[in-house]
Parts: sequence; structure tokens; C-alpha cells
Amino acid sequence: ALLPKNMPKNMLRAFAFLALCSGGSAYMLAAAPRRMMARASQPAMAALPELYVYDHCPFCVRVRVALGVMGVDYKVVFMGNSDVETPTAMVGKKIAPIWKDDDGCMAESLDIIAKCDPNGSIKPASGRKDFKAWQKSVQTPMRKLCRPRYVMSPLVPEFTQKSGRDAFVANHQMPPFEKAEWKGNADMAIETKYGYYEAAFAESAASLAELNAKLLELDPLICCAECATEGGFSYDDVDLWARLRSLTLIKGIELPPKTKAYLAHYEKEGDVPLYYNMAI
Repeated sequence: ALLPKNMPKNMLRAFAFLALCSGGSAYMLAAAPRRMMARASQPAMAALPELYVYDHCPFCVRVRVALGVMGVDYKVVFMGNSDVETPTAMVGKKIAPIWKDDDGCMAESLDIIAKCDPNGSIKPASGRKDFKAWQKSVQTPMRKLCRPRYVMSPLVPEFTQKSGRDAFVANHQMPPFEKAEWKGNADMAIETKYGYYEAAFAESAASLAELNAKLLELDPLICCAECATEGGFSYDDVDLWARLRSLTLIKGIELPPKTKAYLAHYEKEGDVPLYYNMAI
């Protein structure tokens, strides 16, 4: 569903390969924390805490990048987007991220991070309003560019099954619709919703030009590659980096130097891969 006619052969081959895999297992190895992979040949250790996530979800990425910077070991588990049973059994509803350790299960990204950082090594959020204002200003082009690409990407694990793609399209509106007009609207068939996603993808050039222009406004707001706000890694970075990561899924995105360096820095320090190699 929603495959561009000019999709590169390497991506078509990726789809064929994924058809042989179950539940996104091919991605599990590629996206598992490197420190876990490095220990694969070492003696067995006590079970690690588990973090249940959707790969594309910025709230899930918040936790992953924060834990990566802090060096917290954990097992990442990618849930299918149509999997209601797994999260509901743990916390009573379909939600992500979910942290599972000896104390039980908990949701809410910032609560999870706080539990894993009892000494407060991550600096508090600065309260800056410029980042929030910028994020709001790019909400429409980001949705029109990223949402179709999420469900088109063969290696995003929560969307490897059609049921997961359908669930996402059914619940995530495409501008100019508001959520109340889209989600649960019995008069709007899933085929109609896919049609709006396809139309948004067809308008990528215009949306990309708008977003690239807005990125020039963001670049001077970022302090440096190591932190968005002067003073070191903070909750400003936890939120901002998690939201900027999806930009790398968009082919043709023009990232200004500081923004590009910032993304690269926390890809390494936070141990969360960017999407460059699967950009559409």
C-alpha cells in the first residue's frame, strides 16, 4: 500500500526480504542497542529491563536517546502498530513507550526517563518557547511529509504488516483534517484516508520547500552539536532530537550544518539510528 511508482529497486528488494521475515525481526538486529550486540558473545547475564516502543514515535525516541546518553542497558522491543493486546496487558491500554523491569510496567516517557535517572544527570528543561513555536510552525508540512513515508518505509518495524499500516492511517489525520474529523469517522473509509496520504505524498515538493525554509530558522536556535541549549544535555534535547529524527526519512531534506551535526551527535551518543539509509 502507498508505494511510489518510482520506488528504487533496493527498496523493492527490501520489501521482498521483509516478506520472508516475521514481526519485523530483520529490524530487531539492526536497531538493537550496540552495547547489547557487543555483549552477544559474553556470558549470560541477568535479564535486562525491556522498553516496548514504536520506532517512529517521538515519545519512544525520547526514552531511547536519553537512556543511550546515560549508558543504561535495556532490551528494545518493537511492537506492531496494530498490536493492542501487548500494551494493554502491561498497562491497560494501547500506548508506547512502556518500561518493564523488576518493579513491573510503567508508561509515560518522561516518567520512565526520571526513573532511570534518579540522580538527575539530565539537566532540566529550560522552558524555552522558541523551540515549541518552531515545532508548531512546521506541524503541517511535517505531517504531510512524514506520515505517508512512515507507512511506505519497509524497515519501520511497526508497519511491516498491512494491519499496522491500516491502523496508523485510520488514526492519524492528514492536514487539513483535525483528529476529531478523522479518527473514528465512520463516513470516511480507510481507502479514502489512504487517498489523502497519497495526495500528500504527491505534494512532497511543495511541502519540502516549505520545511527546508523553516529549517533555516531552526539552525540558529540550536546552541551547538552537543546541546540545543547552552549547558549540556538536557530535557530540551530529549524532546527536540526525538522530533527532528523523522526529518532524516525525507529524501531531499536540506539540513543546515548545525542541525545536521546535532542529529549526528545524538545518533551516536544516544544509540538511536537515523533514517538516512531508508529515506523516501
